[in-house]
Amino acid sequence: MARDGQGLEIGSADESAIAALDFLREEWLVFGKRFQDFMAAAEREERCALLPVMAANLVLSMNSVEGRTLGARYLRHARALEKDASVREKAWIAATAAWLAGDTDRSLEIHDRIVAEWPRDLLAGKLGQLHAFNQGDAKALLRIGERLLAANRENHFAWGMCAFGLEECHRLDEAEAHARRAIEMERKDPWAHHALAHCLEARGRLVEGVAFMGSMADTWEDCNSFMYTHNWWHLALFLIDLDRTDEALALFDRRVWGVWKEFCEDQINAISLLARLELRGVDVGARWADIATYLKDRLHDHFVPFLDLQYLYGLARAGERSAVTEMLASLEDRAESAKPFEREAWADCAVPAAHGLAAHARGDHAEAARLLGQAIPHLATIGGSIAQRSLFGAIHLDALVRSGWNDAALTILQADERERPGVAATKRGLADLYRKLGRTEQAMAAEYQAEELARRYRNVKGAAV
Repeated sequence: MARDGQGLEIGSADESAIAALDFLREEWLVFGKRFQDFMAAAEREERCALLPVMAANLVLSMNSVEGRTLGARYLRHARALEKDASVREKAWIAATAAWLAGDTDRSLEIHDRIVAEWPRDLLAGKLGQLHAFNQGDAKALLRIGERLLAANRENHFAWGMCAFGLEECHRLDEAEAHARRAIEMERKDPWAHHALAHCLEARGRLVEGVAFMGSMADTWEDCNSFMYTHNWWHLALFLIDLDRTDEALALFDRRVWGVWKEFCEDQINAISLLARLELRGVDVGARWADIATYLKDRLHDHFVPFLDLQYLYGLARAGERSAVTEMLASLEDRAESAKPFEREAWADCAVPAAHGLAAHARGDHAEAARLLGQAIPHLATIGGSIAQRSLFGAIHLDALVRSGWNDAALTILQADERERPGVAATKRGLADLYRKLGRTEQAMAAEYQAEELARRYRNVKGAAV
């Protein structure tokens, strides 16, 4: 039986199939965009089931109706070749079938088992981590990363994948060390850059974040649109917290929106960045309307609740009322049909959050605060990262402040300041709340601290764009 570059057995694979799979592994893990030749090879493959099953997973990861249709076709091709497949390949086919059927809990379970038995299978780990990420299962994300690293300590990808799992489990010191180790081994590792950006953002190390991501940006030119736009998105978050919102808006126009407007990941990067800029008082002009053009086909997607909530908010901010109404009804139907493992995500979180986001977009802040408050305790289940989900917390906080729920808002802001003491906007928000609550001395102290931070940041040299 043939073996790939990781030493894994592959049934009925000739040299060209092995070469195609080795190429795919490296290109996928580096978030490249040269997949056309592999997809063509998968189309014409007549012996090795793993080529079409990998092609199925690639298109399923697009989270689109078109991807589902293509994925089903590639899976049929893989099953036609299954008789000569290895045990590991058959597990891949089963995991892919579960994903296509919407049973991502089962798909995660299978990938977790593949990694446990064949920890050199880095792509099984990558797909397992993707499913864990989309379910908000940080423990599984880390478990898979640790198993990969134990068997692949010479591989920088394994260090970066483990780093992200550590970060999502709030083990920031270890995560940072792992990410830096990956980058020492290979500077051009965009996922390790991404993991380190999460660590720096979580600690509020803003100046360092801008400097680091800016120093790595030249390596992202060969990345696919997701990784390219997402790493620039992370840089923009640092800029927003440094009060450099004009530069963050320039990044939106030049780096975040416009690479592949039809792709869901590009869309949510754009939606999230515009929303965060507006929360800091930036006039984003007509940009919402452009994004909404590409969201109107997403009303009934419902692949990952984290994605749906951002689509809905983008439509709502663009004033697409009929589309919002239709999507809200569709989300409620999706929640009604949710499988037991996903009911909390759809019914307990996505539905009230969606109505809350729609209320916020139309200026009904009390209703937004109430509904988002219901959803927040369940937020981790919808998928996305801690940094990404923080958008919904920020919108909730804005709704609390605007509706006069000052005590609740103060509790949140004080917690934010403890975690990230270097954000001037947080201190300004605290000063405003202290003043409303009649705490004059605390208000003055917070204002002074905000001014000192702003002064320090103004003296930092170097552009990020």
